[in-house]
Amino acid sequence: MIHMKKLLVALLCVATLTTSALAQGMYYKEVAKDGRIYVFNLGAEYERWAVTGETGRAITKLNHGPNGETVVFDSEEAIDLYNFRHDKAEVVVKPKPPRLELVWRDGKTRITTDSAYLEMSTRLQMRYTHELPDDTVQLPGTAAKGDDKGSFRIRRAKFKLEGWAMKPWLTYEFQLNIPAVSGSNAGAILEDASIDVDLTKGKNRFRIKFGQFKPSFGRQEMTSSGSQSFVDRAEVSNIYARGRETGLALWGTTANNKLEWRAGVSNGNSMTRTTNDNDAFQYNARVMFQPTGRQALLQRAWVSGPFYSEGDFESADFPIFAIAANFEKNDFHRTTTGNDLKDTIFGFDVVYKYKRVFATGEYYIRERTPETGAKFNSDGFFGQATYLLTSRRMWEIGVRYGQFDPSDLVTANKRTELRGALSYYYGRHNLKVQADFGQLKTELAGGNSVKNKEFRLQSQIVF
Repeated sequence: MIHMKKLLVALLCVATLTTSALAQGMYYKEVAKDGRIYVFNLGAEYERWAVTGETGRAITKLNHGPNGETVVFDSEEAIDLYNFRHDKAEVVVKPKPPRLELVWRDGKTRITTDSAYLEMSTRLQMRYTHELPDDTVQLPGTAAKGDDKGSFRIRRAKFKLEGWAMKPWLTYEFQLNIPAVSGSNAGAILEDASIDVDLTKGKNRFRIKFGQFKPSFGRQEMTSSGSQSFVDRAEVSNIYARGRETGLALWGTTANNKLEWRAGVSNGNSMTRTTNDNDAFQYNARVMFQPTGRQALLQRAWVSGPFYSEGDFESADFPIFAIAANFEKNDFHRTTTGNDLKDTIFGFDVVYKYKRVFATGEYYIRERTPETGAKFNSDGFFGQATYLLTSRRMWEIGVRYGQFDPSDLVTANKRTELRGALSYYYGRHNLKVQADFGQLKTELAGGNSVKNKEFRLQSQIVF
């Protein structure tokens, strides 16, 4: 009986070792050459060594052979097999396997390694627009004034890479938008291309951003076109916030998460230009204040988080609220567009989210100075509010009103926008269908006006 027990124990030991060997590979090759012993657990490594005499990865142990020879191994597994074969007791510490995680979440493919993190996403927006012009307006391609017209288009088709490389505080952003290509600027396909360095190594107190990105001006412009509650941004936002620039920016936040600051300088002549178009720059600054300090202000990306996403998908037991002040100065004088303008703009905006209610508004004070002629003011504002009808946050209704004055030197030229919206969110902003109907009104002298209406239907998917 005692001999039987010993036999069973021996069989269990052999089975355990055999299982270990199977797990690490059954290949084993031991070759003595030039006073050394070479041990291989990888057939490809042995074949390379047999032809070239060179090893790839090598682990060398002095005096480890049966007669004190130096033994060279191609892996830790080879050491285990050699020790088992030669009855050597040794704990072999294996290196930690490299990290490689691949997941899909929230519309993005996310790849994580020990030295890098990458998010990859594609965003498509397919839109139908039906224009209902004023009786005095004839649209291109129609037979007469007042005739309506429908159009399909790919509004946006964007491919984006973002993440960090080498260090978590060294981030980058790269984005293409294929439908943006035009004959006047083929380079407009490139929207974002920037490097961002957090000098406080992850604390977000002081960061430097260099490349092409959106200036820090105007909440709705800074909010992604894919995170809007309406089919697209307000007309006022498009008038005052001009979009991406190439330049340099500084940004950060306070330790109590109540204050976010941004400042930058850029060419001032839009995106993907090879040179500045005059000897002046565009300057931007923005300060945002969050009274509660309960939401993270700066995210990894330049614009992200609940303050730069429309609709209330984030608030729980407390409101999300912030106010901001903006500044922009851009001198277009001495460019090639004729009687160029010099703009100085002050802007103010607010955002509120609580219990499925979302509200935002922006007000702009703009002074414009032409190269010839008198300076004038051109102010504007808009406000919008939406409400998610169900607790599952799928159906949303909204209303928007905005107006701006192109020039206070001209009477009866005010322009207004009025829209209503209905949205269905299947995967929040990552998969949604939106519709809105609105009127764009332009005042004319004599109490008349031009009223153009339009219906827009858009679907979006982020994957």
